Amino acid sequence: MDDFEQYVSEGDKAERISCICCGHFPHTAVYEGLERCDKCGHIRAVLDWAPEKFHELYTRGYFKGGEYEDYEEEGLALRYNFMKRLADLAKRHPEGGDLWEIGCAYGFFLEAAQTHFNAAGCDIAADAVESGVAARGVKAVYGDYLKMEKGGPFDVICLWDTVEHMARPDLYLEKAFSELIPGGTLALSTGDIGSRWARVRGRHWRLIHPPTHVHYFTQHSMGQLLARLGFEEVRFSYPPFWRNVNTTLVKLAQKHRVFSLIRPLVARTPLGRINYPLNLFDLMTVYARKK
Repeated sequence: MDDFEQYVSEGDKAERISCICCGHFPHTAVYEGLERCDKCGHIRAVLDWAPEKFHELYTRGYFKGGEYEDYEEEGLALRYNFMKRLADLAKRHPEGGDLWEIGCAYGFFLEAAQTHFNAAGCDIAADAVESGVAARGVKAVYGDYLKMEKGGPFDVICLWDTVEHMARPDLYLEKAFSELIPGGTLALSTGDIGSRWARVRGRHWRLIHPPTHVHYFTQHSMGQLLARLGFEEVRFSYPPFWRNVNTTLVKLAQKHRVFSLIRPLVARTPLGRINYPLNLFDLMTVYARKK
């Protein structure tokens, strides 16, 4: 049984809860194993797993040979993305301040952020945290942010490509709100299932892959959630995202056999190491301010 089949099987027993974004209860099935809130349009995977079971997904195999071909090998492309995000945050906080990243993985963003902020973070992937501390000298700890003692106050809290992985992202964002200073910034990125490309692709949209992706936001549903938690001045943007040719071919090979034939040939050449910007306008960057 593959991950998705197991996911759907488990999902048949899932507890029905109200929408994390707007609090509405009725949901309608959309695609296999997913359901949409009838009020705000937020989509979630139908699954009732204990948090510990989600944690089991994020071993070293997730970052090397699983969700990613090799996360660390993508370092240069990731740094391009993170430098753009850091520049945005530096404009909002020219004097720097204290920054906390939830889901820091191997510490590439923290490495960049510590040039302007007093930056630290956490992740539930122990191997990734250990590597980030050892290889990049970042301040990171292994652990679930939701279970940590109250920290801060922080000027900035970031969740880059993280909220979609959480069973209850609303609880993490609620805690983040409590740990931000007045006027502090929440910064996050995630897919936009309401985007044109996501609507065109439907069930085959590239970011639909439970159980690692549990929540699928739109601008509207994300705005509803952040407003409900007390954030204001919510801003959305769709910058290009730098990718690596090898990584792209790995993703394509999973769905199209022809790319599984092409990939080994390209991997042996410098072409495979090329990084390039891609923008399908289905990845949103979100900045919000605490009142």
